[in-house]
Amino acid sequence: MKYKNVLLLVLSSGLLFFSPSFVRSEEEIILTVTGKAENKRQNIKENILEKKENRIAVKEELQLKKEEVKEKRETFKEMLQVQKEERKIKMEQVRESFKEKRAEFKEKIETIKDERKKQLTEKIDNRMTTVNKNQTDRMLKALERLTEHVNKLEERIVKTEENSTEVSAIEKLIETAKTAISDAMAIIEEQAAKDYAFTITDEANLGQSIKASYDVLSNDLKKAQESLVKAKEAVVAVYKAVLSLEKI
Repeated sequence: MKYKNVLLLVLSSGLLFFSPSFVRSEEEIILTVTGKAENKRQNIKENILEKKENRIAVKEELQLKKEEVKEKRETFKEMLQVQKEERKIKMEQVRESFKEKRAEFKEKIETIKDERKKQLTEKIDNRMTTVNKNQTDRMLKALERLTEHVNKLEERIVKTEENSTEVSAIEKLIETAKTAISDAMAIIEEQAAKDYAFTITDEANLGQSIKASYDVLSNDLKKAQESLVKAKEAVVAVYKAVLSLEKI
């Protein structure tokens, strides 16, 4: 009797184990798990595609910005060239205005009877001309280097913008620097065209005439140097701002 009861219990358990309701439940679990896995894979694919599209968009935006910077650089270069041509005409006019004074100086220097004073006067005159040329050449080369720095800083800004960093303030600083460079270029090129032949009336006032011309040269070079310093400070301000953003 006990044996039959145990047998019935085992058979009933087997029926439960192989019952259709239990099989359907297992299929539902498999389908649910499979569906979740498929959704997860689909989400991953969509995320990868979205990131890829974002990278392409950023790359295209960066390329457009590079082209814009290149266009700005060319525009600035052309502007400097146009201004240089305009200043060249003005410089010729300045030189022409000094020709009469230079011719008068040469005539007057021949009237100096003291040979030593005559040679010293010519030496000082040549020296002043050389100083003006050397100083203005140095300043113009410095402005060329500052222009190159501004161009490189603009390129660095493009990389900064790729990281979505705000750079509108720096772009204003760049425009300020370009204006300062252009202004300094005008002042220094005009300075390069000047002549400092001093007025000679007689040998008695020769020293005073030389000192007066030297003082004018000194003050003019000081003004030219100040314009160069202003341009340099403007470029340094851009550099510091760009460096600060790159650190951020």
